[in-house]
Amino acid sequence: MTEGLKFVKCALLQQENDPLEYCVCTLPIPSNIGIPLFPCELPNNFKLFQSNETFSQLGMKIMDIEEEENHKFMRTICCPSLRPLTITSRDFYNNIPIQAERKFAIPFIQKNEMKVKYDGEYAGKIVQEQCCTFMKGMFHQLFIYDSNEYLIYEITANLKQKGLLCFLPFQSCKSIKYSIIDKRPAEEQLINENYTNGQIEHLFFGWSNEFCSKADQYGIKFPDSASEKDKALLIMCCIFIDYLWFENF
Repeated sequence: MTEGLKFVKCALLQQENDPLEYCVCTLPIPSNIGIPLFPCELPNNFKLFQSNETFSQLGMKIMDIEEEENHKFMRTICCPSLRPLTITSRDFYNNIPIQAERKFAIPFIQKNEMKVKYDGEYAGKIVQEQCCTFMKGMFHQLFIYDSNEYLIYEITANLKQKGLLCFLPFQSCKSIKYSIIDKRPAEEQLINENYTNGQIEHLFFGWSNEFCSKADQYGIKFPDSASEKDKALLIMCCIFIDYLWFENF
């Protein structure tokens, strides 16, 4: 059992910058279609750190998160939002606290979802519904279900954000924010007078990373009610968001 997530309130997820991917074109706007057919597309690696509430200070590293080397052919021919994934994490003690898998989903026919394990046990799944979120006034919407298939979180990004209007020549110069809405009954949320919902932010990652690489970084504020399993699901949801919208951005 890892202790890494137990007392974490805020975390910073940083994607490693791989110079071998500089030949991969990026797009000036977020895209859930992306650009396939690049032989230099490599598995992604992330590092998760403790952080303060403004994500301006890095704390202790919590874990490394890696996309496994399998699915090489599909990684080359499929755009990032569709390709199959196997994700593994390792903490300071070389334990594997979080594992996640996403299978290839046929667009408009199958739901795009990622299943997550925490400490070897099924923790739940993250699902992107087959609907046009723009018609609802939202940039993006996902749902998180626990191991019993109960809806526990709704993750939404509003269209009215400065970060969605600030692309060229200042890619992502403003953050793009996702609200984490707890969908469980109030009595299960451990709500008190200081209770706060969580948030995921796609953050500016410096000029060199934004213009010369596909690396991204995200800030995560966990809801007060989040358990360790919930936090594992939210971390994988953050990575899921990266592949769905920001992997070619």
